[in-house]
Amino acid sequence: MNAVTTEQGERIEQAIHEAEELFVSAGQAKVRAERLDYRRKSVRAAMFIKHKAAVKSAAEATELAECDPVYELAKEDWFAAAMEAETLKARAEGKRMKFEAWRTANATKRAQMNLR
Repeated sequence: MNAVTTEQGERIEQAIHEAEELFVSAGQAKVRAERLDYRRKSVRAAMFIKHKAAVKSAAEATELAECDPVYELAKEDWFAAAMEAETLKARAEGKRMKFEAWRTANATKRAQMNLR
């Protein structure tokens, strides 16, 4: 009576596989976001150097660098990648929570049956 049916076993295996895929995708997205963050910082430094020659202060050069369209594009790429990473991480955690809730409910059912 406590045995898992073949159909239930297949559904469990599928759920585990989907969770694994989500966690892998989340990890890959996180690395992409980190790479794009590094690129964003490199672009900012290059834009700082470009603008530093035309102004007197580092603060002015920083402001111009951060307003440069090239930096804006790099920043937007990083924002999009970071959003994707966080979204995938949240989906993977949701999948884990559903599995844990299912597992807890089944353990409770088994415990109740054993008390009868």
